[in-house]
Amino acid sequence: MVSLASFVGSFPCVAFSGSRVGSSSAVASCRSFLPVLGGFGGAVGVGCASGVDASVRLAFPSASVFSVSSFPVGGRVCRASFALRSSALVSWCASSGGLLVAFPLGACPAGVAPSSSFRGCGSGSWGSVALAVGLGCSVLVVVPAGAFPAPPALACRFRFVGSAPCGGSLWLSAVAPVQLALF
Repeated sequence: MVSLASFVGSFPCVAFSGSRVGSSSAVASCRSFLPVLGGFGGAVGVGCASGVDASVRLAFPSASVFSVSSFPVGGRVCRASFALRSSALVSWCASSGGLLVAFPLGACPAGVAPSSSFRGCGSGSWGSVALAVGLGCSVLVVVPAGAFPAPPALACRFRFVGSAPCGGSLWLSAVAPVQLALF
């Protein structure tokens, strides 16, 4: 049996993705999850948004922050800038052999599938998860208790590994076989 803290601590870096809605269940899950990582000594990457991103930045003030304003399209920040920012964060994590931890707010859109390019079909969190899987990055998704809310093309890459500190469930897609009875 491996603790959540030692599992996450086995990665050189951790990137976070999740809902931008400040009062959401995803943010509450994230806030319950973060104290478990209090001793994490690796690099942390996160976006510039409110919600989950803001909670992570508070917990890890020295985190590398990937800002949407760094990814203008046609000289301005637009919807595509968010996808480019998320792609940069996930690519940074994957190239470092890290772990993406995601706190999506709802079910995954039907068109999302593992890929080497970003395609969230309206969900940045699920788009980041699919990109990470497509790039061969380990991913831990924290969802409310119950079934993994993703289409079969993505869900088949994950397995239930335990209960989250928030009472939800943890689903893992790991690059290397992991012998875990987590948490």
